[in-house]
Amino acid sequence: MSLLSDFSCLATLLAATDEPGFLASLLGGTWLWTKVLVGIGLVIFVHELGHFLAAKLFGVKCEKFYVGFDVPLQIGPIKFPRTLGKFTYGETEYGIGIIPLGGYVKMLGQDDDPRKAEEEAKRIREGGEGDEPGKLDPRSYPAKTVWQRMIIISAGVVMNVITGILFAAIAYFYGVPYTPAIVGGVTPGGAAWTAGVQPGGLVTSIADSEDDDQMHFTKMQTAIMTEGMDKPDEPIDVRFSYGSETREYSLMPQPHPLEPSLRMIGIHGPISSNLLPTIYAMPGSVAANALTDDDAGAKVVAWNGRETDPESMMPIAPFLNQLYSQPTKPIEITLVRRDGEKHTVTLPPQAEKDFGIRFRIGKITSMIKDGPADKAGMKVGDQIVAINGDEDIDAYTLLLQSWPAGEAVEITVERGSGNSAETKTLTIIPNDGFQTKPPVSELGESMASTPLGLAYNPTTTIQAVTQTDTDLQPGDEVREVRIRFPDPAAREALARQLGEPTMVKLTEGWELGATMPLGVLMETVQVLPVGAEVLVKATRPPEGSVIEAAMKVQTSDRDWYERGLNFSEIEQIQTADSFGNALALGLREGIRGLENVGRFLGMLVSGKVQAKFLGGPIRIAQMASYEAERGISAQLLFLTMLSMNLAILNFLPIPALDGGHMLFLIAEAIRGKKLDEALEMRLTFAGVLALLALMIFVFANDILHL
Repeated sequence: MSLLSDFSCLATLLAATDEPGFLASLLGGTWLWTKVLVGIGLVIFVHELGHFLAAKLFGVKCEKFYVGFDVPLQIGPIKFPRTLGKFTYGETEYGIGIIPLGGYVKMLGQDDDPRKAEEEAKRIREGGEGDEPGKLDPRSYPAKTVWQRMIIISAGVVMNVITGILFAAIAYFYGVPYTPAIVGGVTPGGAAWTAGVQPGGLVTSIADSEDDDQMHFTKMQTAIMTEGMDKPDEPIDVRFSYGSETREYSLMPQPHPLEPSLRMIGIHGPISSNLLPTIYAMPGSVAANALTDDDAGAKVVAWNGRETDPESMMPIAPFLNQLYSQPTKPIEITLVRRDGEKHTVTLPPQAEKDFGIRFRIGKITSMIKDGPADKAGMKVGDQIVAINGDEDIDAYTLLLQSWPAGEAVEITVERGSGNSAETKTLTIIPNDGFQTKPPVSELGESMASTPLGLAYNPTTTIQAVTQTDTDLQPGDEVREVRIRFPDPAAREALARQLGEPTMVKLTEGWELGATMPLGVLMETVQVLPVGAEVLVKATRPPEGSVIEAAMKVQTSDRDWYERGLNFSEIEQIQTADSFGNALALGLREGIRGLENVGRFLGMLVSGKVQAKFLGGPIRIAQMASYEAERGISAQLLFLTMLSMNLAILNFLPIPALDGGHMLFLIAEAIRGKKLDEALEMRLTFAGVLALLALMIFVFANDILHL
């Protein structure tokens, strides 16, 4: 029985070093990959064990039992051993093959290699004369009845399903750490923001699924992604629990800015009250100036004299709202350090940095349903031209300015285009707008003022130039920026903070567009040193002439919305309260895994999922190492997912897989006799070629997306 497993051996090159901790790191990495290999090998082993036990039950001789394939492997003059180890016990040879892409049980009279089928057929017949075939060896696989062979063929898949459920049951009995599906925040301008979803609620149901008051955030994400890809033009029904209150929303998923085939509804995970134990504050921020290393991992228990509510789903939410809605005001926070010491620090406003250019507000892309802008009559597509008579208002001033609730704001918009364009002045009454995330989306493609209830995309059109001695002027379109560092040391210091890919963009040319929007650039500018030279390339409508200018990073007269605090995510542990409850949770996990794989394959066949999303051996190994690093429970749940994947994939009706063998057996049961051996051989050969082509494709796919 052949089993194609999503697994690959990854080679690691090690260099000698005197750096402290190298040995500990080496041992830790070795132990991690040992766990990965054992885990994936276990999934393969139990599959083959199913075939082996069923075959033994019906008296079939099993000649080999292998995890991995013991095929000849030679590169040039170098010959590799076929196995990593083997031994014979009774009539069976047990071993670990050199190629870790699956495993097999070699039964008498059965071989998935079509080149050996004829030889194997002759080997199991006794006493034949002339053209008459001999009698089948009673211990051979073909000698067994159809129903017995069906059980033998299906036993591997059944074992994967059973052990997958047991893996999950053990994980929940032990305790599974997870981030709950609490709404930590909503993406500005996203589906949840537009519908008015408030932070602090718990997602309990997706697309009318059964309510789950312990839904994991990752499982919610998977359900949203699957629904969005399967039904991209239909809203997704999502149910939330806010204490004793249940709220239901029908949210239209939006294309991901970087991958339009993926859909999202704009819900972020919950944030705890604890600062990160490592990078608790961003370097150069007001938080970094106010906090010390003793505050690493400290818990925020109060701000401006107001205590957090420990009974709330996300106690830090009101503090975050204060932080983002009042960027111009200092905020006092009370911290409890890990040693129990309590102290108070004050975070002043964080001065904004820019490079002498203010950008124009984009057209309105969305509004909060029944929010201030919606009620005032604003429409999607409106272009804001003035606020309270100020025509110099720009994209970030709108975000960074406080809009007191109840105080009327006069917003002038231009509606329509060309000769049909008209100007309207709307009176908007801001509300208290609760926001726990920055007003710019994480990918920088959308901006929103929650108190006003309106969102827009950032533009690269210059609204104003605040530095002199430049040829740039309002109306120019910024196309690219580059940062010139005075010396390599300054570049290296920033690379450690931003990462090398971002530094390459900054130094070789950051082309503003969908993949690198203005919002991300301006976030990056906040960590650049004042005085850094910014080389700007812009075009001037309508002729499109190119203008280049050298600008400087400067401190502006506005306050930024971030102050540099870094909080950890909320993590809980879901533990079964009994063995029966653990089995029930394991069964639910297994069924969910089977449904997800089946649905994914259906979408793949129908063209709703692109082939590039297929994960092969390398991606599976990466996922396995990540989950193993998180702990035994996470690894067991990963093995459950892998088991269900292999169960379904192995039972696909493809010759050379278990499902292909079952298809032949069903045909034999219906016809009352075996299929023509030559036809079966040709189909099996075609199946093997198809599987080899698939393996080459997924390997290449993995490498391209490393």
